[in-house]
Amino acid sequence: MHMAHHDNPAHYGVRTKTHKLIFFYGLPLDAKGAQPEPTSAHWELYDLQKDPHEMNNVYGQADYAHVTTELKSKLLKLKADVGDQDESYPELMAVRKQAW
Repeated sequence: MHMAHHDNPAHYGVRTKTHKLIFFYGLPLDAKGAQPEPTSAHWELYDLQKDPHEMNNVYGQADYAHVTTELKSKLLKLKADVGDQDESYPELMAVRKQAW
């Protein structure tokens, strides 16, 4: 799902020089101006070297399993480093548990 508009579902992600991983959790939580309707959780992964315009979501492809695992770990570490923890949002933790 390549979204080029302002109504993107709630998400967070991580980017390196070679890849970009995004977790769309799709819950408004307490964010002002957030899309009020929840959306289904899903992932996107882009190979920025082969696909700099991010048109081909490679999440779930076997060739990218190691990248996905590495970036998910990196994402959780970065969130912890800046104090962005999801534990205060039980509904987000439930979505994360199901989709992670």
